[in-house]
Amino acid sequence: MSQHDDTIQHTRVFLENMVGFALSARDAGMNLTANQVVDSTIGKIVELAEQHFPLAKVLDQSDLVLHAEGPGAANAMPWLSALNWVTSTAESNIRKLASAFFDMRGANGRLLARNIDPRLTGIAPGSLWVGIRLDDEDNNIVGVEQEPNASTLSDEIHQLPGLIRYIDDEGMRLGIEEVSPDPAMRDISLAALLGFAPTGRKGIHTLEMATRTQGIASLGQRERVVLREVLEKPSMKESRVGSFVGEIREADLDKTRIHLRSVPGVGTLRCVVPELSAEKARALLGRHVRAYGNYQMDKNGKPRLLFVERFEEVRGAEPTIELDLDLPSKK
Repeated sequence: MSQHDDTIQHTRVFLENMVGFALSARDAGMNLTANQVVDSTIGKIVELAEQHFPLAKVLDQSDLVLHAEGPGAANAMPWLSALNWVTSTAESNIRKLASAFFDMRGANGRLLARNIDPRLTGIAPGSLWVGIRLDDEDNNIVGVEQEPNASTLSDEIHQLPGLIRYIDDEGMRLGIEEVSPDPAMRDISLAALLGFAPTGRKGIHTLEMATRTQGIASLGQRERVVLREVLEKPSMKESRVGSFVGEIREADLDKTRIHLRSVPGVGTLRCVVPELSAEKARALLGRHVRAYGNYQMDKNGKPRLLFVERFEEVRGAEPTIELDLDLPSKK
């Protein structure tokens, strides 16, 4: 049953009870007027009309629902800066997630992410609820590899609240690998959650995220600190040592992540590069390199996430030339 249908059923029960109360009062000899019956219930009817129905519509029609709490979203007239923060944060992080998602499918993620068109499904009161939805076209973009039974962009967004529940005081709880078995997409999703976690500015202290499949979970200051530490020092559980040759085209300096493209037998490999400065990134972009380090695989045994210890430039059949990037070895 949808949230809208559930709200209608709740309203029906309420109205039936209201009518039943009036009939019982009449049978008991109480001479209630229509105004008296309405006066006793009008408050609940207004609440249903102003809060429950708008919220049910947002929950039913959205891929992702954001619920902001704090002084900037505490009443029926939220701060405009708070509303702008929620919507701009949603758009920015959905595009970043989409860019990395498409990139891992062998496409030009940054270019394709510019073309997705997140829609606002509605805004509901009760602090501040905002619904976001992707068009079907955003999940079926031409140029993106479509593997059998592969997840869509919407699938990855729907999973976000479920991942929040694995954030513990000192890291990620055991079991997250089972619910998110692709280490590259898990890393991408955790980076998106860090982008959603409120800083406390703009009058928002807590941001709840809800989807139809994963329910609701909350991001706050604690989760922001833990996510930053997890992304700076990702777990390489069940990793193996290896090296991969490919081309580097894009770099995310904020998250120390790059994507190694056209890797034989792999496609695109997401790489964690500690202390990736702008200078080091410029030295890498556009080069064919061999990357050495510890890597994790998905459930099908395909390498997906590499913690890089060093790079060497590859020039055809010539000896490799080690790039002096001063990357620390993984302990």
